[in-house]
Amino acid sequence: MGHVYVDVVVRGGLGEASLKGVMVDTGASYTVLDREVVERVGAWSIPYSVDLELGDGRLVKADVYVLIVTLGDRTAATLVASVEGARAVLGVMTLEDLGLKVDPATGGLEPTRPRNVAYFYRSS
Repeated sequence: MGHVYVDVVVRGGLGEASLKGVMVDTGASYTVLDREVVERVGAWSIPYSVDLELGDGRLVKADVYVLIVTLGDRTAATLVASVEGARAVLGVMTLEDLGLKVDPATGGLEPTRPRNVAYFYRSS
């Protein structure tokens, strides 16, 4: 299986941006976006940051935001880590939020639950 690329729309308090050819990275927990994108759409800031290890081995501090992400017919709120100049990648937390997973046989995405439905479990 090769790389999986998708087109997504991200939306915040100021507007939205269409992102073409975003790589799905099942080794990345967070979706990562360039700071310019999160500022332009008005992503909602939260008082939290994370350390990210980049593909070249560098460790960087990234601020975390909330955005609405739409991929095909699925929409969800998700956490996004932002680094200046970052290449956009879609991480596994966003895939989970959207109810999607990578199908290694086809190299595409497939649903893990009905679209736009979140399941909540209560302990007994």
